[in-house]
Amino acid sequence: MLILLSVSLFCSAQNRADTASSDAVNIAVDNIPVYFSPYAVSPPALQFSHLFFDPLVRWGKNQQLERRLLRKWKRVKPGITRFYLKKNIKFHSGNKLSSSDVIWTFAEINKQEQSRLFFADITSIKRVNSSAFDIYSTLSTAQLLDYLTHFFVLDSKFYSVPQHDLTVKQSMLTAPVNNQPISGTGPYMIKEYNPALHLKVLRNEKYWQEKAPLAELNFIKVRSAASRLFALFADDVDISASIASESVTSVDISKSKLLVQAASSNALFFTINENKSPVLKRRTARNALHLAINQEGMLKHILHGMGSISTVFRPLQNSIEPLPNPQLPAYDVKQSKSLLSKIDMPEQLTLLVMADNSGSIEQVVQALTNMMRRVGIKLNTTEVNSVDEWNKQLSSYDFSLSMWQTALMDRDNIYQNLFTDSYLSVYFRELFAGAGLEDSLQSQAVFFDKTQQSHRIIPLFSKNKVWAADRKYNLKDIFSVNGIPYWQKLQIVK
Repeated sequence: MLILLSVSLFCSAQNRADTASSDAVNIAVDNIPVYFSPYAVSPPALQFSHLFFDPLVRWGKNQQLERRLLRKWKRVKPGITRFYLKKNIKFHSGNKLSSSDVIWTFAEINKQEQSRLFFADITSIKRVNSSAFDIYSTLSTAQLLDYLTHFFVLDSKFYSVPQHDLTVKQSMLTAPVNNQPISGTGPYMIKEYNPALHLKVLRNEKYWQEKAPLAELNFIKVRSAASRLFALFADDVDISASIASESVTSVDISKSKLLVQAASSNALFFTINENKSPVLKRRTARNALHLAINQEGMLKHILHGMGSISTVFRPLQNSIEPLPNPQLPAYDVKQSKSLLSKIDMPEQLTLLVMADNSGSIEQVVQALTNMMRRVGIKLNTTEVNSVDEWNKQLSSYDFSLSMWQTALMDRDNIYQNLFTDSYLSVYFRELFAGAGLEDSLQSQAVFFDKTQQSHRIIPLFSKNKVWAADRKYNLKDIFSVNGIPYWQKLQIVK
């Protein structure tokens, strides 16, 4: 096995050596786009969309919005907000940005089901003049601006030509391309692209804002996290994405490399189904189960400190009204056993797990199994891969385990996404209905906090994305508050 691993790493290194460029900053990533439309059936990761296109606004650091294509906005009347574009911005094609491009982009959004559902609360966009447009929406201004951080404006004149169709999937058998037909307002343009190997981008010298400090970036596809880190230490690449948590200590001891953590709104939720086993309706039983779970141990041994734990999950923005006694009980096996000895707790309980490619779910399941065994409970686990199967089986299990994450930042948007568009949406619907809650996001959010306090829902931890880089780059300065790298901010530091 060691010989096979060595051969695999050697071949990966040789492939990187053939792909890497001495003229560019080489960045190892787990995948590169096969579609270039931000609204394709499988859109590129946001870090790539920000290379070629500008959104209307975007999140910066410290939860502050940055105006990109927009210069100002105002509320015209309830449900209508008027937006004004910055003037004299041009696409890569040379076409001038106008409100017609915004309206055309919205029409393209509505052609694709996934993007149409994401922007469903925007009912229409109407032209006012060449630089102004009205958005009709049921959202508050804060919520609407949050969604507009995902609104990348397309060049309507350029993409109206059939040969410039952004929705065409790039085949892995496609020969290297030197002139990929993309026209956005973004800071970079494609120089060379092979969907199986790499994506090299060149600085847009006519960018409407200050030019990016670095002329070329080369994103190299390396699927294995171990190989990406190996490439960094071998100096085949300058920056490596998605470092595995168990590898962080090797970077920590390196004098020439550094680690950067990028936080975002996410949580691994452990839920308790009171309706499956009546004993779980008792607060004492749930307290005992919570005392058996070592969250700090998971953070230390599974995430290696690359994340966080908290008593309750709340959005990054302003928290809602404070609750009494917010501190949840700490890990205490002895106390857990003492409480369980007074309860008729079943010796076997069931756990439904939603599969996840983050690399930590399997370790968490094993940890939970061992923790429950210490207090005399055997945990029978079933893992599913489809949402339909998950929804079908969820009510039949005592516990569930699922990861949730979003790139939205507004508090109400985050709650809305968690309650209606996560793996737990069916669970929340039944939870709120059982509590007789009216259809009010505020009342649902308060009840959600109280449910965490009563240990029906336990946020085990939030996981950060981990990057590693040569110390000469200012990698830690390029991430937004929701974990998106803005590559136009990358530069060499003295």
